[in-house]
Amino acid sequence: MKHGCAPLTTALVLGLACLATPGRADVVSDGSTLNSMVRYFVDSGHVTVRSLINDYALPLEGDAALTVHWNNEHVTIPAIQAPVGSPEAIDAITTASRPISGNAYQDYVKTRNEFEGSLTKGPAAVDGYYSIEEDFVGRQVGAHYNRDLMSAMNLAVVGSYGWDDIKPLPDDRTSTPPSERTTKHVSAVGTQILGPASLLRYGLELNVVDGLQHNPYRNVFAGGTHVPERHPDHRERRDAFVKFNQYLPNRSSMKLDYRLYNDDWGITSHEIETDLDQYITHSFSAHYEYRYYTQTRAYFYQSEYATVNGVDGYLSGDYRMNVLSSHLFGASFHMDMDALAASHTFFGRMAVWLNYERYFNSNNYSADILETGLDFHFQ
Repeated sequence: MKHGCAPLTTALVLGLACLATPGRADVVSDGSTLNSMVRYFVDSGHVTVRSLINDYALPLEGDAALTVHWNNEHVTIPAIQAPVGSPEAIDAITTASRPISGNAYQDYVKTRNEFEGSLTKGPAAVDGYYSIEEDFVGRQVGAHYNRDLMSAMNLAVVGSYGWDDIKPLPDDRTSTPPSERTTKHVSAVGTQILGPASLLRYGLELNVVDGLQHNPYRNVFAGGTHVPERHPDHRERRDAFVKFNQYLPNRSSMKLDYRLYNDDWGITSHEIETDLDQYITHSFSAHYEYRYYTQTRAYFYQSEYATVNGVDGYLSGDYRMNVLSSHLFGASFHMDMDALAASHTFFGRMAVWLNYERYFNSNNYSADILETGLDFHFQ
């Protein structure tokens, strides 16, 4: 979501994860588990997100299992802090990715509930997804199957179908009618063990999307006025990737990833990522990452549109449709408190972690993301 975004966003996320016990919650006699996590996010624009996440796993007869996921998310976007009618207020209203209906100077609050379920048996699985919020309902069903082709190689095939109902709220700037969107997905992923310490994974993916694919609340400045954003209703998205994992002798591991993406809107992208994980002590570990991304622009994207018709009738105010390059640097640290367990069993059930990421791109947007958490295991 966008709400008069500042060039620099600083975000703080606090997480608390609890694994409960018989009588209090989860590791019960049938072997099922329940994990709960509360996360709170706030950025420099005072956008807040509170997430209550619950995951339940139930082993079934034989090699079957059932998993259920629920996420209750509460989002608050603060009111526009600018004088009514001022250029700052007008710019924030016309570019905001939220409904504006006479209440731009009041906080915008929305709640989203997300449900996922998966049933696995041996190499096969079926899954479902359902998400609901005030102006959007998303659904998806899918299936997964994997098979060992040779002693050191596995092939996994995934297919899914999603259908969404999009019902934009009343808005002073746009009048997008209720719409639908469907997504067909298929992918094939091969995993090959190259040696005792090396693993190679590669795959192909295709997504075909039909229906509303632009933001119904965003306007674009074109022909001297503001008009609703409009993207094509059909998009074919294709990508190929390769990932290499290598264990190193000093209790560390390295990952190298490359992804090539292309679609029929004219966007071609390249993404390179590298990760290093290192055990510093038995209980303390560190993770470092770097990611570089670059892409071309969609054929209909322009920084300025001479007429309200845009390019072939399409207009976009989404910077992600433009030429883009970005960098992400990250470091995280995780410590199990079991070193203190000999004399303090309470600490032996705890783990603390800290994660920092620095992101910046060629469109003058940057972010510092700090995430910290505490895990507590009831026994």
